[in-house]
Amino acid sequence: MTEAAENVLVRQWVTMPGGSMDARMGVGLADRAGKELKSTLGKPRLAVLACTEGAPADHIERIRRSLTDAGFSVEQTMFPSGEAALSLDAVQPVLATLGELGATSGDGLVVVGDTGALSLASFVAKGWCNGISLMEYPLDLRAALEGSCTPLGFTVGAHPEMLTFPAATRYVYCDFGLMEPAFEGEEELFGRALMVCSAVADTEKAFGKLWDNIDAYAEGDAKIRATVIGDAFRSRGRVISSSSVVVRDSLGFGRTFLRALRPLVPSDVPPSSLFAEGMRFAARLAAGQGDLAVDDVAAIDEVLDAFGLGYIEDAPFTSEELAQALKNECFLRSNRFQMFIPKSFGRIRLSTLSDELLAEHAGAWVGARS
Repeated sequence: MTEAAENVLVRQWVTMPGGSMDARMGVGLADRAGKELKSTLGKPRLAVLACTEGAPADHIERIRRSLTDAGFSVEQTMFPSGEAALSLDAVQPVLATLGELGATSGDGLVVVGDTGALSLASFVAKGWCNGISLMEYPLDLRAALEGSCTPLGFTVGAHPEMLTFPAATRYVYCDFGLMEPAFEGEEELFGRALMVCSAVADTEKAFGKLWDNIDAYAEGDAKIRATVIGDAFRSRGRVISSSSVVVRDSLGFGRTFLRALRPLVPSDVPPSSLFAEGMRFAARLAAGQGDLAVDDVAAIDEVLDAFGLGYIEDAPFTSEELAQALKNECFLRSNRFQMFIPKSFGRIRLSTLSDELLAEHAGAWVGARS
């Protein structure tokens, strides 16, 4: 880390359903855990510090020491990560641990982990003793924007994200020292796709600001990185806090395609590419319906490309199989075949698609990869 990076600290209050979340982006945030949790709880008693396997031991120790210095009795435990954390089977051991430790609503839960672990933490924290204060340290960008703000739902049977629930995060600290190993990985790329989705769902102004900062972000400017992440938090918070169900659901832009194609493509195809392709596909459907200007489709393409979000090069399935997979995914969650289509920036809506339009665009998509 450069000296300039070490001095970066950006704070963003994020509007959330039923409250707000304090998001901070910068370096050295592990040392703030105790002070901030104490300011929320008053007299410190117990802090449960949970981490996933492989979380950096030095950062865990700094968080533990910060909590201890603030007067908390710290009990450490492990959380599952990834898919293993995204089921009801993962909940019972966590609840048992909280019960054994005697954790109450007046105590704190501090979790260091990936998207799965942070999503699990929200589910547990929301219900434990009617709510336990939750502080999260994401290990990567995807975990920051998704796990803490819009947690992934639990898998039921073979189907992901079927049991959904709101975030319960009070604090999220994006410590760049902790996240640094993931800056060039798949979770960073998926997080960038989340940024694009958030900006398109929020406002044209939010999309324009993201566009303006892409180059500096890609170059690793720590101040810009912190600002862009803060902007994404703000966009996601505004969307999910809307009084309109239609608006709250708009962060599903691109996700239907992602889930539908996952079983159809090789396992080594990155989820970030599937997500990006989902947004590209939905934007073209919108243009085909006459709802989205061609220039706006091109703008979304350019931002995805500038963020390094890839394409699916080969399609080992027919256009008919693609169309059917999209329908199956939609009917799994609704009684109508509708997809999230961007009508304009800040206006993504569930739209009914004709079989002819879907067949046309599925054929074009598969044909370009044959």
